[in-house]
Amino acid sequence: MPEQTAPTTGTEETQNEQIDKVDESKEFQAITSQEGFDRAIQSRLARERAKFPDYDKFKADAEKLRAVEEANKTEEQKRQEQNAARDRELAELKAEKLRSAVAAEKSDSSKGITVPANLLTGSTREELEASADALIAFKGEAVTRQRVVVPREGDAPANAGVNEADQAILTGLFGNKN
Repeated sequence: MPEQTAPTTGTEETQNEQIDKVDESKEFQAITSQEGFDRAIQSRLARERAKFPDYDKFKADAEKLRAVEEANKTEEQKRQEQNAARDRELAELKAEKLRSAVAAEKSDSSKGITVPANLLTGSTREELEASADALIAFKGEAVTRQRVVVPREGDAPANAGVNEADQAILTGLFGNKN
């Protein structure tokens, strides 16, 4: 079924003409001075600020609301929040202590094994020990790798594919058969 379209009234042509005029009048001009750059930035900032004209008012109102809510808290609520913050801090300190203890236990200075506590992951002793074992195994792999030795490394390459005539010319020029 063919689509029906509304008849054009000429508005499309005038809009297109207006766009063309705007495009012609706004040719790109490079900013060549600090003053020009500052003007461009200031105009851009003004446009952004115009999008949110009441921002400062809302920000001040939000601060007032926070202050009122804080003042309305009971002493019991304040104590509960302080206790919760202390509990979180205590849990973090215990976890750090456990992590350091596991790292110290798994480290062995006589074998040159050092386990950095900050690299251990997990929340239980078993998880931390498994993490330490994985780090030790990984570091052990890195230590046991040996340098690959290439036989005759640094020797001059053989003259493969060079015929006797070319070899004679090269010998005459450079004085070396190799």
